[in-house]
Amino acid sequence: MFDAVREYLARAGYPPGDLNELPDSDRRFPDGGQFRIEVPTVNTVEAVDIILEKCADAGVKVDRIDQTAGGMLFTEAEHARYLELGREYDVEMCFGVGPRGTYDIGAQKLGKGVWAHAPAYRLRGMEQVVYAIEDLRRLADIGARTFLIYDEGLLYIADRMRKDGELLPSDSNLMASAHMGHNNPVGYRILEDLGADTVATQRDMELPMIAALRAAVNIPIHVHIDNPQATGGFIRTYDSLEMIRLGAPIYLKTGSSVLARHGMRMTTSEAEEVAQRVITNVQIMKRVYPEAVQSQWYPSGSKAVPIGTE
Repeated sequence: MFDAVREYLARAGYPPGDLNELPDSDRRFPDGGQFRIEVPTVNTVEAVDIILEKCADAGVKVDRIDQTAGGMLFTEAEHARYLELGREYDVEMCFGVGPRGTYDIGAQKLGKGVWAHAPAYRLRGMEQVVYAIEDLRRLADIGARTFLIYDEGLLYIADRMRKDGELLPSDSNLMASAHMGHNNPVGYRILEDLGADTVATQRDMELPMIAALRAAVNIPIHVHIDNPQATGGFIRTYDSLEMIRLGAPIYLKTGSSVLARHGMRMTTSEAEEVAQRVITNVQIMKRVYPEAVQSQWYPSGSKAVPIGTE
């Protein structure tokens, strides 16, 4: 069915539909690895320390930590400690940009119904773009090089800044947040074209959908194998094995199902429970799919994003 549409999409370089055959991905991280382990919503330095220490003691390698609350909510000393822990454990530290619609005085996000909430994370007005760029500059001056972006316009201008060699270092790594709400291969290709080095998926993407995303873009994607209650509270540990096979190169985001919502600060006990969940998920993955190859993050300052079979 819909043959004319599907044939056109294929000629245009897109998958003709969700890939129900679930094909193996032949793409890899530069070191040949298929997946990396990522822990999102780690919004205190103390939680970073607890999670990384407990995972290391259990023999579980965490490749990436995401601070998602926003750079403007943290002191320079706190962010410097994030980076110090990253160097100690060889972990990529990703920093969310502070200004966003949920912090702005705009009232639409407070309305009832899904229609009001669609733009909630995006930047409202040009002054908010200016503030977001300044937040990026502050983070970069502290030493950050991986940034979590919530707005397509900011993604575009951040990519232009690093290409122009102005305001943002050329070795910056830009991640497009799942909070932008993109759900399909065409949207993902747009984000890649805008400068995204990696893109996060929605939490409820089915396996054929993830396979189609991989067919459409050449950059790594991020998938939640568990996530906070506010976005469904799904726990997809066993799905993660198929996600690796068909979605590589892929970041597996895990641990945040402990939390009530995104962006919150963890207590000590929550950080310990997050670590336990990360360890358990990785142990199950290694038991069932031992041949899957974990990529390693190399904290050399260069982007770890080139993709291909070379």
